[in-house]
Amino acid sequence: MQFDLLRWLFQDPATAGADAGLSGSEPFHFLWPWVIFCGLGLLVWFYYTVEGRKRFVKGKPIAKRMLDRFLGWLAVLCLVGFVFIFARVAMDSSLFAWRFWRYLWGLGLLTWAVVWVVYLIKRYPKERANMEAWNRRQQYIPAGKRKKAKAGSR
Repeated sequence: MQFDLLRWLFQDPATAGADAGLSGSEPFHFLWPWVIFCGLGLLVWFYYTVEGRKRFVKGKPIAKRMLDRFLGWLAVLCLVGFVFIFARVAMDSSLFAWRFWRYLWGLGLLTWAVVWVVYLIKRYPKERANMEAWNRRQQYIPAGKRKKAKAGSR
């Protein structure tokens, strides 16, 4: 018997369970790891937006911009992951219960991780060095005199 990848990817769990001779739908083996990962991802994003921006990256604009961008995408990926978990568990015979969506989500997560690692290795050190050089130059530029506004006599 030959393995049919398209049928395997685009088959709903109820039909897959019936084809395998199971009484119900095909079991979802990765439910709890997915729930834990998506829950932790949303928890990290929530903590960062509420408290972490003030505590950890207050005076570091480059790190703040990087974490805003990447943790925002992590939150989006985790929310989409919860949608796919719900579709797989509660809507067995629906379109979003297909394996294709879970593997596409995993590919998106892998792409997000690779982009973050490439940014940390290639671009972040250059941006940090440019910011430090700019801060050093700003030390030697005199600040302009500020004129005090006179009280309005109108």
